[in-house]
Amino acid sequence: ASLSRALYGLGLDEIRELLMTEKQLDSYNASPAATTTTRDKGSQGQYQSSTSTSGREIVVQVSLPLPFSDHIAASRFTDLPQQSRWSPWLTSVSYLDDDRGETLWTLNVRGIKFSWRAQSSILKDPIRGITWQSINGLKNAGVVEFHPTSKDSCVMQVRMTIITPRLLSALFEGSSAFIEDFLRNKLLKWSLEMFRDVVKADLALERGDLELGDALLGAVEGKANAIEATLGTTKFSRENTN
Repeated sequence: ASLSRALYGLGLDEIRELLMTEKQLDSYNASPAATTTTRDKGSQGQYQSSTSTSGREIVVQVSLPLPFSDHIAASRFTDLPQQSRWSPWLTSVSYLDDDRGETLWTLNVRGIKFSWRAQSSILKDPIRGITWQSINGLKNAGVVEFHPTSKDSCVMQVRMTIITPRLLSALFEGSSAFIEDFLRNKLLKWSLEMFRDVVKADLALERGDLELGDALLGAVEGKANAIEATLGTTKFSRENTN
């Protein structure tokens, strides 16, 4: 294996358009909202995203091809305490009640800590994945699905609704457009790409391919550092905290 294979070895996959359902995102406001759609074609596949906003509510839909099976993707992603490996802005995820799928999530943005409890359900048939709904704290809900495209590949589709906390709006100078872009094109985009690379690295290490595994983990670390740098340059506006 080589570094070029590690960073540029994925082919392009056709991505199906995402459709939000009221059942999966029951907090969505049906009033008119601004919508943005982006497509990012690169050597590792095509990332697609769209958002709509209504007040402090942001609905984000993103997708990315993965070079491993839906079974592998779902089993790795639904091991929730591992989430911080590919989402470095998450401080931790821990189970409160495994039988009920209840978890405690914490994240940190510029020294400001947010936490929430969520209840999730694992999806197995016909599509593997997970749904979740926060039950206190930061208001968010959504679904992650892994749609098989072959026995060794799938497309990861994410649909999420979040109510932006007023304090978080203050951190981003109260600009909903900036927060929307930051969620779609940085946090979620990097999270999906880092998930892909973490799983690729784990699979490589498990089969003894140390060069590929180490290269991919290095790429993930670089993205994590870029996220920290991005958060570090975000301006805080005290006048918008109320």
